[in-house]
Parts: sequence; C-alpha cells; structure tokens
Amino acid sequence: MKTRVLALLFLAAGAQAAPGAPTALPPEAEVRRVLASLPALRQGVLNTQLAGAERDKLAAGPYEWTVRAGASQRSVPGAERYREQEVALERPLRWFGKASLDQALGEQGLAVARALHGDAWHEAGRALLRDWFDALRELAGVARLEEQLAVTQRLQTIAARRVQAGDGAALDLLQADTEQQRVLALLQQARQRSEQTLALLAISYPGLPRPQADSLPLPQAGSEAAASWAERIVHIEHDSHELQLAQAEADLYAMRASRLASDAMPDPTLALRAARERDGQERVFGVSLSFPLPGAGRTADRSAAAIKASMARERLAQTRLRVALAARRAASDSVHSHAIWTTLQDVQQHTMRQAELMQRAYQAGECTLAVALAGRRQALDAALTAQTAQIEALAAQARLQLDAHAIWSID
Repeated sequence: MKTRVLALLFLAAGAQAAPGAPTALPPEAEVRRVLASLPALRQGVLNTQLAGAERDKLAAGPYEWTVRAGASQRSVPGAERYREQEVALERPLRWFGKASLDQALGEQGLAVARALHGDAWHEAGRALLRDWFDALRELAGVARLEEQLAVTQRLQTIAARRVQAGDGAALDLLQADTEQQRVLALLQQARQRSEQTLALLAISYPGLPRPQADSLPLPQAGSEAAASWAERIVHIEHDSHELQLAQAEADLYAMRASRLASDAMPDPTLALRAARERDGQERVFGVSLSFPLPGAGRTADRSAAAIKASMARERLAQTRLRVALAARRAASDSVHSHAIWTTLQDVQQHTMRQAELMQRAYQAGECTLAVALAGRRQALDAALTAQTAQIEALAAQARLQLDAHAIWSID
C-alpha cells in the first residue's frame, strides 16, 4: 500500500489528466471489465479456486481411516469348533509438525496462484496498452494522410487553372496528378492497416470503446531526470507481480524441500483391534503402531527438492535483475520520448511553414510545382514522424503508470 501511494504521488504531477481533459487511454472501468472477461484471466480465477481446493486437501492430509474385518473358525483337537471374529481400525498419522507444514504448503500454493493471476492481469494490461496505441498510431497516420490528400487536391486544382490560363506547363498538371495518386495510395494502405488494428482490438477485447486519434493530449514533461525516476521505481518494483510470483514460487519450493526433509522420520500407522475368540468366551482389545523403514528413495526425493528450491532462488535473483532493468528502461523511455517528441514537433512546425510558403509561391508563379511538392512531402514526413513521436511519448508514460500500478491495477 505504501508503494502504491508513492507511485500515485510520483505520477500525479505529469501523468494524470484533469477532469474533462482529453486522454489517450480508454476508460478504466471499461478496461477492468474487458480484462476480467479475457479467457486467460478467467482461467486464472479458476486456477486460484483450484489452489484453494488443493489447500483444503493438504490440510486434511493424504491419510484415511481403514476398517478391517475378518471371520475365522478355530478347531481344537478333541474339542469343539469355535467361530471367531476380528475388527480393526487403522490410520497413518502425521507427526512431528507435518500437519502444520502441509497446511502452510497449501496456503503458499494459494499465494502462488494469486500471484500468477496478478501477473497475468498485468501482462494482459500491457498487451492491451500495446494494441491500443498501435491502433492510435494507425488512425493518426490516416488523419495526417487525409489532410495531405486535401492539400494535393488543392495543388492539382491550382495547376489545372494555370494550365487553362496558359500560365503553367502541362508537366505541372501531370506532376500534381501523380502526387495526388501517390498520397491516395499511401492513404489506402494506412486505412487498411488501421482497419486491421481496429479489428484486432474488437476481437481481442470485446466491448472496448473505439480509440479516437483526433484529440490526443500532449505528453507531459517529466519534472525529474531519468536517474531519479529509476531510483524511485526501484522501490515501486516491490509491488511487481512478476517479482511477487517469483518470490512466492521460491518460498513454495523451499517449503516443499522442508516438508520432504521431515519425511526422514516416516509416519507411523496406528491400529485399534478388537476380537471375539472361542465364540465370545475370550475378548481381545489391542493397540499397535507400525513404522515403515526409510530407504534410498526418500533421500533422493529430499535431494531433488533441495535442488529445485535452489533453482527457484536463482530464478528469483534473475527476476529481480530483469524487473529492475525494465523499471529503469521504462523511466528512461518516458523521459526521453518526451524530449524526442518536442524536437520533432519543432521540426514539423518549421517544415509546415516552409510548405505553406512554397505553396503560396507556386500559386504566385514564384517557384515551380516540383519545389512546392517537395516541400509538401517534407511536411508530410515531418507531420507523420511528429505524430508518431507524440503517441510513443504517451505510450511510454502510460506504460510507466501501468508498471507503477497507478492505472489498471488488479489490487
């Protein structure tokens, strides 16, 4: 809870939009509903329920009462024959704290299932975030190309008028037609890609609202350097579902090793016996204990469990390194992507002004159409690059929020 509050404070200055402000993300309530309905996460719920049932089984233990009954006939030379009956009730017993160890194992198995569900939820959120911003990127590209097509159509109209007035060459009109067809082809390709990404969203996340790229917010500048962000995320990473899962699994394997080590002392079998002999003339009541003799198999099981526990500890160490590296990369990407977008936005504004000046110059007969079209192509490339950088910056900030559990958290 403490790290969750810290994460919210770290991101509140730059990543959370004010009420009514445009946002690049879908509504959180819709995201939670969609994520909860995914088959992988529904399976995670069932897996948690299964772990609960296995916990109850471990608490109950593997042993059950066994009832034995028998009848026999005793023959004594020179005497009568007697009928005799015997009943026995027996059961192996867990001792030396094995019952409490089994109960703890069940609880830890349930903790692993919950951590696995939390990790699956987080990974599903990452996948949704990636697919969402892919769709935004394609839709923004379509919008930019539609604007460019409208501009090329105006240039084509200007070229046609100048040719009709005898003030322009037929080559200009041909160049304008060619540029218009080129932009149209690019637009058709972009529309195809956007339809594919939207279809992916609709199929993978039923009921999720359609992304809107016409009113994207501006990326917020980080108030701190990447090193400072990374230092804070090192503390936030203790809430990492991936790290929690690795820790829970390491603890589970360690407990299993401890449980198998306790089997060095085998469990005894307690038996209660009652018998009627000589047609009931004699009655027998007794108690017995039997012990299996441990063999090499138990030693091998303990060794294998200890090795598995060591392997789980190594996986935990690897996960710590991977999570720390991913946290630092997320912080660095969030900071640097904003700087890249700022630079490319300036480039876009400069090239756009140049393209507008060249268009007016061509309309006034002060430059050729080829020069005006070249300026327009540069403006289109700069606009597409800046738009992509804006979406990348928004995606990086959203990924930082997601990894810091500031949005879409299962908790």
